[in-house]
Parts: sequence; C-alpha cells; structure tokens
Amino acid sequence: MPSVKTKSMFNLKDNLKDKHVAFIDVMGFSSLVNKGRTDNLEAYFSRITEILDQLRSDKAEIESFLISDSIILIAPNTKASLKNLLTAIRRIQSALLWKKILLRGSVSFGQIYYNKEKNIVVGKGFIKAYLLESEANFPRVIIDPSVINKFDCDKVEFLKKINGTIKYNFEDRLIYTRSQYSQINDDGIFIDYANKTIQKDFINGNIKKIYEVIRENLYGEQKLYSKYVWLRDYFIECLNLTILNTPENTKGELEHKYKLKEWIEKFQRL
Repeated sequence: MPSVKTKSMFNLKDNLKDKHVAFIDVMGFSSLVNKGRTDNLEAYFSRITEILDQLRSDKAEIESFLISDSIILIAPNTKASLKNLLTAIRRIQSALLWKKILLRGSVSFGQIYYNKEKNIVVGKGFIKAYLLESEANFPRVIIDPSVINKFDCDKVEFLKKINGTIKYNFEDRLIYTRSQYSQINDDGIFIDYANKTIQKDFINGNIKKIYEVIRENLYGEQKLYSKYVWLRDYFIECLNLTILNTPENTKGELEHKYKLKEWIEKFQRL
C-alpha cells in the first residue's frame, strides 16, 4: 500500500507569514552570570517581564519571547505596526538603561512562524534579525536597511514616515538622524533612545545612571572601550540637542539648561 502522508501539526508551508522581527540581546549578560551578579540579573528579569506584560496589554499585536538574555519581538507587516514595534523597543531600552543594563539588537523583516505554546520561532525573518544583531556593534538596536526598500522610498522619506519630520522632534523621533553635534559615524540606522531617556523632571537621576554606566565600563577592558565612547558621544549629542530645543521663558527652564550643560562637561571629561 502507498504510504499516506500525515499533515504536520505546524504546517509551515501555510503558516510562514511576512512580519517585522526584532532580536535583542543584553550586553555583558554572560559576565553578569559568571560574576554571580544576582542583583543585576533580578533587575533585568523583573523589569523586562513587567514591560513585556504591559506590551501584551497595550500593543496586543506585538508578540514577544524571552529566552535568557534574548528578547524576540514580532509585529505585523504594516507601517503602523513597525512604528509600534520601534516604540516598544525604545521603551525597553530606556527602562533597562535606568537599571544600568544595555541592549544591542536589530529589526528586520521576512517570513516567520511562531508558536507561543511550544516556544517555537523559525523563518527567514528571524534568521535575518538574529544575524544582523551582531552587526549593531554598539549599545543600539539597528534597523535592516532593506526595510526602507519595503516601503518603496529613500532614507529621507522613510524618516518622515516614521518620525513625522527630518527635524529634531525630541521624544517623537523614533529613528536617529545626525545633527550638527554628531560625533558618531553614519554606519547604521538605529532606534533613538537617548531622547526618551533625557526627561526634564528626572534629568539628574537618569543622566547620573547613564554617566555611571559609562564611567564604570569605559576604563575596563580594551574591547569595551569603543562601545562606551560611542555611548558617551551619542548622549552628549542628545544633551546638546535638548539644550537647543529648551526655551528660556521661566526660571525652571533656565535651571534645566544649566544642569544639562553641567552634565555635558562631565561626559566630555570621560
């Protein structure tokens, strides 16, 4: 008798769908584990699970997987969903940075199949994001340049679609664009999370944490030096832009600008 083919329970042929996929890793995670830094590990797992739970409530369209130090996020194939995904990633980056935890990752696009119950993620979209993560180089989440082609536009048009404008618009700017203060190379398209981290009411607490993270790691191993120089220069640029876009109509605004200038001087000394 001829053999009868049984239908796979996963049915990948029909269930592979085009999605936006993010793959994000915690920088220095193995070092935290090897050094037994349970306080940092607990801070990471506590904060990230809290954020992912919130995302499931707020942005039901974004699926998430947490595997040790890796975060996988999946969003539908629309411009609105891409913006929601980038916003979610920036939120994660900012929240963990306040815990002195840095992330590196990528956002790509392609076919993917996932099964939450069986903890399965597979497909070209996932592979692309996974491989691209290693090219981020610095504490940032880069966006696959091929995503721009998907929207049939050039980089400037893409920035307008996502950011709303190519001008600096503080927290509404999801993707980084170079300014006159830039000291970092134009070597990747990445999510702009510094502007989300620098908030007027929390300037001393947030910037202090960022300063400490750079100070603690900059003068350690040589292999880490360029990563933290990049982070320093990135935040100096954002501090300068914040000063440029802060009015001077009140005493509080003047004091805020003065504090920002003090922090720039401290960062420049590193």
